[in-house]
Amino acid sequence: MTELQFTRAEDLPKTIHSGIARVDPEPLVGVWHNTDKATPGIVKLILSLRDGAFRVRAFGANGSTPHDWGEVGGVVYSGGVDSDQGMAFTASYQFGFLETTLAVYLKQGILVLDSFNAFDDQSGRNDYFSREFFYQQ
Repeated sequence: MTELQFTRAEDLPKTIHSGIARVDPEPLVGVWHNTDKATPGIVKLILSLRDGAFRVRAFGANGSTPHDWGEVGGVVYSGGVDSDQGMAFTASYQFGFLETTLAVYLKQGILVLDSFNAFDDQSGRNDYFSREFFYQQ
């Protein structure tokens, strides 16, 4: 048996399983709305499964018609090496002038979205971070 590599104790499972681990994204799937109706950030997320892949569709604030960012793949994470229940994900958007990385987790029925935004258009705008909260209808 091969010895598992690790960087901290929480990397080690309580029991060793054979095969490929799979995290169930189902707890994250659905339509999520920002708790702040006046947000200048992301107003809605549609999280889905298609052909076994987790998909993320974000909508940015843009007056009365949200700006559809399109759909990208996301990587789903569990709460630990022994859990198979999805409770977080990351996804990245490349807009040409801006790269936005979403780091999102589920906490007591609320989706907490951390957004890391880096401009690469020489506009002089500072890269920035934002945090928003979402509920599911």
